Amino acid sequence: MVAGAHNNNKRYWYKVSVDAVRAWTSVLMLLTIFGGGFVGYRLLAHHLLEREVMLALEEADALVKRLQQERGITGYREKFATAKSELTKAREHYRNGELPDALGKAERSRSVLSSIIDSMRNRSPSGEAQFITTKGGVEVRRGERGEWRPARGRMVVYGGDYIKTSSNGSAEIMMVDGTLFTVRPSTVVLVNRARPSGQGQLRRSIALESGWVNLSTANATSRVTTPKAEAEVRQRSEAMVSYDAKKGEGKFAAFRGALRVASKEDDSVREVGELQQVVQAGGAISKPKPVPGPPDPISPKDNSEFYLEGSRQLALVWRPVKGAERYALQVSGNRLFVDNIIDTERRRKTRATLGLRGEGTFVWRVAAFDGESERGPWSPVQRFRVLASKQTSRSQGGSRISGVGSEEG
Repeated sequence: MVAGAHNNNKRYWYKVSVDAVRAWTSVLMLLTIFGGGFVGYRLLAHHLLEREVMLALEEADALVKRLQQERGITGYREKFATAKSELTKAREHYRNGELPDALGKAERSRSVLSSIIDSMRNRSPSGEAQFITTKGGVEVRRGERGEWRPARGRMVVYGGDYIKTSSNGSAEIMMVDGTLFTVRPSTVVLVNRARPSGQGQLRRSIALESGWVNLSTANATSRVTTPKAEAEVRQRSEAMVSYDAKKGEGKFAAFRGALRVASKEDDSVREVGELQQVVQAGGAISKPKPVPGPPDPISPKDNSEFYLEGSRQLALVWRPVKGAERYALQVSGNRLFVDNIIDTERRRKTRATLGLRGEGTFVWRVAAFDGESERGPWSPVQRFRVLASKQTSRSQGGSRISGVGSEEG
């Protein structure tokens, strides 16, 4: 009995062991198949992304060579230089294996170069501008009674077209004369038809019905009108124009160069110099007042990389601006700063600590407010990348960053 019992127990234990081995073998096979498929997917995704980058670089190179042979490129020198600079950075990212960064820079360069060519050719006699980049909700309406349609990159904008952005929308458009407009969120503008000026040239302008725009002029002046005033932005200048339709109030600032603002309701005219601003309230335009200069970012250096295995925090540091009472800080996953991860205007200190939660490529900028709550221009946009570890594949995209950390104040 004892021996029989012993044999039965032994056979029973042996049977359980075989079942367990079979089960674990099945699990391991499934894991192996899944792991192989995942690795294969990663390799395929990397290969496809690399091909997309190479194609964008080749197309941008071809556009640069084409424009270098064009006689009319003189009027677009600044925009052409910007496009070539973006292309150089794209090549650097590609050599370093930073494929998402390389693709973003190459596409930006290609878009600007294409818009220059289209502006020079002016394919349609009534074409006044062209979309370069759109983000979020951006729509276009042809004339007063047309339907609102989604805008897209390289879409031609005609005289009489309206452009509308949602609360999370923004767009870049380039006028035929080389002026670059950035239409900010919650904005409505009308692109006017070109009119002859007294000097025999065509005068191009937009009408800002509500919201705000930034613009950078090339070798021609540009005009922005509001319901109660008109601004003429000088050549090679950067400016901001905003209009609050509910208050009937407008602001006009020159961040580089100069502009001239004239009231539509009286004879008042103001010359606005660099880092100055005027306010239109009612029919009157205030005297120019200074606005703070742009902060100078200190750390991290542009295009820095950080690894989650080393630290889960990152400090953004900038130099203080004379006369600044507080600072605005924005951190985003896109260069138009739409749907920002961090968007605050109450920074008292010249640094902010971020909590890092995942991989990704991010941009940040900061601006100063004076004692009267007037904001100056944004600092140069800085980029940084967060990776899981030094062994992380450079082909992987981003996740998120937490809010500003314990140094809020």
